[in-house]
Amino acid sequence: MNSFLSKSRRIFIGLLALWTLAGCSPQYNWRTVPNADVGYMATFPDKPAQVTRTLDLIGLQVPLTMQAAQVEGLYFAVGTVPLQGELQIQSTALRDALAQSVANNIAAGKPELNQIQWLGKAAYEMSITGKLPDGHAAFAQARFFEHRGTLYEVLMMGGSEQLDPNAPTTWFGGFSLLGQ
Repeated sequence: MNSFLSKSRRIFIGLLALWTLAGCSPQYNWRTVPNADVGYMATFPDKPAQVTRTLDLIGLQVPLTMQAAQVEGLYFAVGTVPLQGELQIQSTALRDALAQSVANNIAAGKPELNQIQWLGKAAYEMSITGKLPDGHAAFAQARFFEHRGTLYEVLMMGGSEQLDPNAPTTWFGGFSLLGQ
């Protein structure tokens, strides 16, 4: 009888472990990634890639560095623009142009930015819905703020049906500034 109970207990514990693992979303592999070059740390759902490219925004050539990860149609990114020279005096217009660029990606029209307090700073947040080029519903959530001569864009975007309800909390809650 003792042998039966110990086998049953092992089977139960094994099944419980499998059930617990099955409840975890395999699509997200959250990891904290520091970016010392720009001064932030973000919790990405997968290993991020980084690229810098020049955009034409408000008639200016703007260097935008993006560190991003994509998981099953959802895009998680941190964009940074160094605010030097002409870019420094155009920071508000640049922020609005970046927000419009995000909205254009999902055909969402003109985005409304709401001022919030985030990371102890004045930030601007938007939460919009639209459509992907294939006609499927899409969303974008983003926060924009300035810190030590850099404009930041913290963004989450993709198809609405793929959204894990905990992902926005993990994504935005996992962003911090280094050496603040």
